[in-house]
Parts: sequence; C-alpha cells; structure tokens
Amino acid sequence: SYRPVYKHWFYKQKVEGKDVWTPFSMTDSLALEDAFITPTVDNATIATEGGRHDVNIVARTRTAIYWTAEVNEVRRCSWFYKAVDSRFVPYEEETADYLEEEYKKAFASGSWHKQLTLPNGEMVNFHGPNVMVHFLQAQTPDAWGNTPQVTNRPRVVKRGVDEFNIEDGEPEQIDHVLFVVHGIGKACDFKFRTVEEVVDEFRNIALQMVQSHYRTSYDAGEIGRIEVLPISWHSELHSEESGIDAKLKSITLESIPKLRNFTNDTLLDVLFYTSPIFCQSIMDTVCGSVNRLYKLFCERNPTFRGGVSLAGHSLGSLILFDLLCHQKAPSNDEHEVENSETPDQMNVVTPTEPILRPEKQTAQQINYTMGPAGTGQPFINYPQLDIRPKNFFAFGSPIGMFVTVRGIDTLGLDFKLPTCDGFFNIFHPYDIVAYRIEGLVNSELSSLRPVLIPHHKGRKRMHLELRETMVRVGGEIKQRIFDTFRSTVDTVTHITSLGRTDPQAIKCEVDKVLEEQLHLDETQREISTGEGTSSSGGSDCDTGETDLPLGRLNQARRIDYVLQEAPLEFFNEYIFALTSHVCYWQSEDTILFITKEIYSSMGVQTDNKVPQQSLTIERPAASLPAR
Repeated sequence: SYRPVYKHWFYKQKVEGKDVWTPFSMTDSLALEDAFITPTVDNATIATEGGRHDVNIVARTRTAIYWTAEVNEVRRCSWFYKAVDSRFVPYEEETADYLEEEYKKAFASGSWHKQLTLPNGEMVNFHGPNVMVHFLQAQTPDAWGNTPQVTNRPRVVKRGVDEFNIEDGEPEQIDHVLFVVHGIGKACDFKFRTVEEVVDEFRNIALQMVQSHYRTSYDAGEIGRIEVLPISWHSELHSEESGIDAKLKSITLESIPKLRNFTNDTLLDVLFYTSPIFCQSIMDTVCGSVNRLYKLFCERNPTFRGGVSLAGHSLGSLILFDLLCHQKAPSNDEHEVENSETPDQMNVVTPTEPILRPEKQTAQQINYTMGPAGTGQPFINYPQLDIRPKNFFAFGSPIGMFVTVRGIDTLGLDFKLPTCDGFFNIFHPYDIVAYRIEGLVNSELSSLRPVLIPHHKGRKRMHLELRETMVRVGGEIKQRIFDTFRSTVDTVTHITSLGRTDPQAIKCEVDKVLEEQLHLDETQREISTGEGTSSSGGSDCDTGETDLPLGRLNQARRIDYVLQEAPLEFFNEYIFALTSHVCYWQSEDTILFITKEIYSSMGVQTDNKVPQQSLTIERPAASLPAR
C-alpha cells in the first residue's frame, strides 16, 4: 500500500568548492519538522547542531552562531536526483510535492509508464515504484551543430532518505568546552580548510571517542560530550580595516605571484606576531573572541557547569602561551611567587618595564617586552581572560624555540601558568615546527624520550612494536650467543686442564651448559610475560614515570607527548615532514588523549574493554558523496 514519503531537512554548504546538501541529524530534523507543522512566534528559529547554528523556518536559512560564515540555504526534502559527481541533490519543495502527488496517483492506478513535465521544461519518467529517471532539458547545439553529450544521460531519481547516512544527533549534555586557536594562514591543512571546518571534524571524532571509549558512562547518562569552538584571528589581522594586505601588495614583486601571495598570507604571520603593533591586534582578537564566545555559550546553555580548556596549533599555541603567561594570578599564587626561595634567578617584569638582564634567565612569570636583547619580544598590554582554563593543549608547537630565541635559557621547576594548571605539548615525531618544552623546565629531562601517546585502538602500532622487538631481540640474541660461547669455552678449558680429553665427556659438558642457558632464557621469558607484555611498554617513554623533578608547569607531570607515526610514514620521515604538521585535526590518538585528560579531571575513566567494532571512525558525511 502507498505510504507518504518521509520529509527530512537538509542544508547546502560549500565542501572543497562544491555545493553539497547535507542532512540534519535525526534529532534536529524532527525539531524542525515540528516547528514547521505547528508554527508559532517562539519556534520560528530553531537551534541545531548542538546550538552552533540557528535555522529560520520561514526564511529557510541556517546561520552560524559562534563564527562568521555564509548563510546556508535550508530545504525540506523528500525527492532527489543524482548529480554528475554522484551526490544526491534535493528537488525544490514545490517540485518534490508535485512528484509525490503524481507518484501517489501512479501507485493507486498501477499505471507507471508515464512522463512528467517539470516547471523548467525537463522531463521525469516513472518506469516503476523504484525506477525513475530525470531527462535534462535539451540544449541548443553549438556553431558546429554538436549537442553536449550530457543531455543524453538521464539522472537517477530517488524518493525518500532510506539510503542516506543520517546521524542520530549530539547529546544535549555538555561536559566541557574546548576553545581552539589556529596557526599561520587561513588554511589549516592541505585541503585548504578553514579552522571552522577542521574543528568540525575534530569535534565529530571527539564525540565518537566518547561514545566508544566511555560507553558505560555515556549510556548511563553520566557524561555527554565536549563542545569544541574555533577561535580565528587571521581574518582580523588581514582585514581591510588593518590595510596590511594592501601595503604588502604594493611592495611585492610581480614574479611567481602564487608563491608570493602564499608567503604574504601565511608565513609572514610569524613576523607579524613579533611586531608590537600587530601582536597587540592578534592578542586582543584571541582574548576578546574567547571571552565573547564563552559569554555567548553560557547564554545559550544556562545550565552549563563544566570546565574550559584551551588548545592551539602551531603559532596559535604560542599566542595562547604568551596570553596565559600574562594572566593575573589569584592572590594565593602571587603570595607563593613573592616568597620564592630563588629570587636571584628571577627577572620578573611588568608590561611596561624593559628587560635588564637578557643573557641568562630563569622565569616563573614571563612578560616579554622589546628589550635590549633584540630578540623580538613584543611590547604590548596583555588582555585578561574571563575564564580560568583547566588545561592548555599545544599541537605542533614552536613555544620552546621562541622562548629560547627570546633569551631565556630555562623556565625553572617553579614556573607555571598563573591561571592554568595543566599544560600538554603534543607533537608528531616528524613535525618540523614542533619543539620540546621539558628541557626548559629541567635540563635533565632532555635525556628522556617524550611520553608515547597510545594508539586509540590500544597498545602501540604494529610496526613500532616490531621495530622495538627486533632491536631488543637482536641485542638479546647477540648477548646469548656470546654468553653461551664464553661458558662453552670456559667448560672446555676446564676439562682440558683436568686432563679429560674424552670427546664424549666434552660433549656432555657442553650440552649441560647449553641446557642451563636455555632454561634460564625460558625462565626470564615467563617472568617477562607475567609482568604484562600486553601493555605498551614499561619504559619512561611510554608511562612517563621518572624520578627526575618535573616542575609545576603541568602539576609535576610529564609535559612532552609524542604521537606514533603511521606505518607508511615509518619508511621515510622526510616525505611526511610537512603533512605531519597538520595531522592533529583528524588524529584519533590526539583527540582521544585530550578527551582522557579532560574527563580524568572530572573523575571519569575509560571502559576497561572497548569493542573493536566501535573503534571505526566515521568521517563527516559532508565530505563523502551521498549514495
């Protein structure tokens, strides 16, 4: 029997330069449908996608709340046609209603071989309940009498959304807010995606990590999700009001224009940050954006009682580090600094004081100025954040290099960010922009390898375990051969010295030595297995445990954390040096690590066992053709 078609809401957005129609989640679509069926003044605008966008039912528009973006068209969809790129495109609502009415008539009469004419003159043929095609309007032949071949290829017509990948929707409960600051340039990866786009994928993966690794707590309603919001400063720096792009254009050479434009738009951001004028603009933009978005978020989520963390990529991490260094510490922290036992090593300055001793410094509280050292330390007034972040995560960060270039040899064990207790320096082993931090806190920590971040599916990647196993086994085999050979020689020498030259006696003694060695090896292997070979290792590089002082920067915990390179990257680190700098946005290992740190501070731990089928990460549907 005939069943009316289900209406689902979609929005149109640009993905890699193409128009893509993306379905709203099931939760959002039902809310929009309810508002459409029973319209009132109060429900003319519906919050969707976790409150990050508002949809105007009457105007059929979708508007971003926390950042500036194009207003997207919204459509109530039921009928679709397949475009050239294999993506399904919804018909206009009036056209869809017309097709549905004719479909209902054909279903009732059983007469399917019928041809429909659309308002634009194109034709749709019904060959059966599930076989329908759309013929494009015939185009005028060119001057040579040729007609484009595309007119001879009918489009597939689809009724309903049964085959679409539609998500259930995000949980309403928000446990934590993470503000993310981008690095140089307006493009955050080699797909030329903006910070808003990469953060969308970051947030999507974070939710999947919560649902897979915290399944028990998630199903019980104890936790919900982490909201991730982007902070952009590049557009403000390169706006028409600043005039910097126009000034650069007037002095830029005309040769190799694409490369020069790329340099002006990206690499020069580093130099802009060392300029007091532009550094002030960047710092005001970042701090002001965080305060504004947090206030707006609290207004839209009045029941939120969770914490806040900050994250920065590349230059963005340096911006946040400088900003956090200049926050006003609570009175108890200030008292603790004033009564430090190492005042001679301090060189604390205010934003208006010059640095008097730039050669060797230990810093507990840093204020960088344009001092006589000539190290490009920006002399600005640092604004204050309205939040006290729980953690600061730095991705592919050059903080260590910049601190060193500024003439500071060591931060010292007592150095900490005044208002932020947690600091995690996360990097890919091949990232050419990243530098370590621990050596600046305690020079002895430089000899330790950074803490290895576990794979999101557990343990280490297979090729890393294989490499370490081969190195370990190779050394063990050489040592065993040497020990066995030495024991055998000693035994033979001992027998010979006693005058026992019987070959059988010598053979028995040698076999005895070999059996003892094999038994010892087997015992050691069993002991090693009993200690837990299923873990990711017991060295400092894996667990982060060490007897060396770690300082206060991360609450006496390790600071440097390294990702595991992928199997393909393992073969040639030079080839992947550039791509590794932008890998963090879609790195499951990075996102799971951040998720664990956030929820561990709330007393929530991951499940002991995670089903393997739940570890498959689904990328945003908008990046894939709907089939």
